[in-house]
Amino acid sequence: MTATRRVVHTACTLDCPDACSLAVTVEDTADGPRIVDVNAGPANPDTGGWICAKVKRHASRVYSPDRLLHPQVRVGEKGSGEFRQASWPEAVGLIAGRMTAALAGRGGDAIAAYTYNSSAARVERASMTEALFAAIGATVVDHTICAHTMGESWVSVFGTMRSADPADVVHSRLVIVWGANPTVSNTHLPPLVRQAVQAGARVVVVDPRRTAMAARADLHLPVRPGTDVALAMAVAHQWDRHGHIDHAFLAAHADGAEEFLAAAAEWTPAAAEAVTGVPAADIVTLAEWWGTTRPSMLRIGWGTERNSNGGAGCRAVLALPVLGGHFGQAGSGVIGSVSTGAVDARSRWPKEALDGPARRHLPMHQIGGWLRPGTDDPTEVLFVQGANPAVMCPAQAAVLAALGREDVFTVVHEQVMTDTARFADVVLPATTSFEIEDIGGSYGSYMVQPVVPAIPPVGEARSNDATGLALAAALGFDWHVPPAVTAASDPGPRRAIVPARQFVDTAPGPAHGGKARLADPEQGVPRYVPLPSGPPLTLISPATSKLINSMFGEFQSPAPSVTLHPQDAHARGLAAGQQVRVRSAQGEIIVPLDVQASVRPGVAVMAKGVWLREHPDGKGVNWLTPATGDPLGNGACFNDTLVDVHPL
Repeated sequence: MTATRRVVHTACTLDCPDACSLAVTVEDTADGPRIVDVNAGPANPDTGGWICAKVKRHASRVYSPDRLLHPQVRVGEKGSGEFRQASWPEAVGLIAGRMTAALAGRGGDAIAAYTYNSSAARVERASMTEALFAAIGATVVDHTICAHTMGESWVSVFGTMRSADPADVVHSRLVIVWGANPTVSNTHLPPLVRQAVQAGARVVVVDPRRTAMAARADLHLPVRPGTDVALAMAVAHQWDRHGHIDHAFLAAHADGAEEFLAAAAEWTPAAAEAVTGVPAADIVTLAEWWGTTRPSMLRIGWGTERNSNGGAGCRAVLALPVLGGHFGQAGSGVIGSVSTGAVDARSRWPKEALDGPARRHLPMHQIGGWLRPGTDDPTEVLFVQGANPAVMCPAQAAVLAALGREDVFTVVHEQVMTDTARFADVVLPATTSFEIEDIGGSYGSYMVQPVVPAIPPVGEARSNDATGLALAAALGFDWHVPPAVTAASDPGPRRAIVPARQFVDTAPGPAHGGKARLADPEQGVPRYVPLPSGPPLTLISPATSKLINSMFGEFQSPAPSVTLHPQDAHARGLAAGQQVRVRSAQGEIIVPLDVQASVRPGVAVMAKGVWLREHPDGKGVNWLTPATGDPLGNGACFNDTLVDVHPL
């Protein structure tokens, strides 16, 4: 048989704002269809004819030696990774039996739905698995691990107001990138920023590291992690002193401005420098540029939220364009998470799911606390889908102890054998986005695209939808649901027509009376809380160009290391390449040292998402991080980690 090739046009569903269109080359062989190339497709103009290196290698996961091909049932100790192959009927029967017993005993509170699915398309995120958990009243595990505090901050200030359209940044005269690293996790935004620069725009980056975008920026402010609120307040104070507050805009569109500016009065540039480490002259420059340049666009990221001052920092940063009235023109406003509302996956849900009982809520990043051994929490069944808490959650020692509980029946629905899957009682093989039908949306553009299966499911892998329906049938539900594409009136590819000119086409939600709110009714105005004392270095764990959260760690994980500024390395008598001990209040790990001037003094950097098998001692970066929560919404505070680094 001669192999033939064809190209399937689909969309990327991974946890990235870009949602690129893809052209997937499939070879039809005697052994069945096989993906041989993943490249850019033409459907989404934002893709621009190229995709990131991570997605170009996505087929390596589809055919990874770690790929789960059949259901697995544990035969060894939890965490050992020892399983036997099982059939789907056997696996579903085991799970349904434990769920039925849990429901008969403690009800829905006894089943925890640890479902993240951030790299799934719109229907798979709200699949029949989610419908089943809603129908039986299972515990909701809230997504407090990422973007939670930022989301709560946006709602606090803007209510339901939409993000500005990122495509409008080409019209900006000033672009402020605060707490984001688009060159790693939003790669199609930098070319738009470059268009603005070519037309005369300036770029400012606020980040503890000199990222690739910061290196090209006109001004880089290397803020100390956890002090963004002080920096934002200092800008507001400068604006108030120098006449850059738009009082007419505030009178029409905001509440709480007087209270906010009163709190900002203490934050002179010198006072902010003492806290943030950013030179006072650079604070003055930022305030002057931003205060006098129109149109200006703020791209706020999720780095600002990852500490106990995160909610205050995010709210203070979001307040600045309101204080200056930087809205209304093309190229102005705030870019947050974009949503079109074009896909309504729950419209497919059966009535039992839509009318399900009230459900309790638990914080995702604190699983090591609420599931700790000996707790009186009622959880008896833990169902993990699209998540890898063993690697991604803080307080890793507590997380692994929780996952190791023999009295909690753990199910993991996953594509590859992750660190979390090794702790499961039953592992179910999951499809990749190349094997299912879905609808792709984006949180970085207004594109809606069909997700088209390029190949049949590999092995016995099943989608979230199919898995949920199988479990529902075993629990006595007679569900028949329409195809995924019915979740949208038009699955695309198309650009959704969404009014996105903030305070012109769209405004803060009705809960705020149509106005931005600069003083939260419970939290008040943003205030800086001094950072706790302890070891001298603040550890941050940002994303890398190789991983999407922890995805792809099975074949292209970065090597674990800790990066220090040369000044910090020299003060400790350390040299690049040597093994060092990184110690926090939570524990210590041993990794090689890297030394880079791109990291500000006083900060240590380790990549997030690196699998435990990459560490000789089996301890990742989150062995060092605390499971603290921000006071605004109890979002994860990874950057609350204080460490020191010592030679072995």
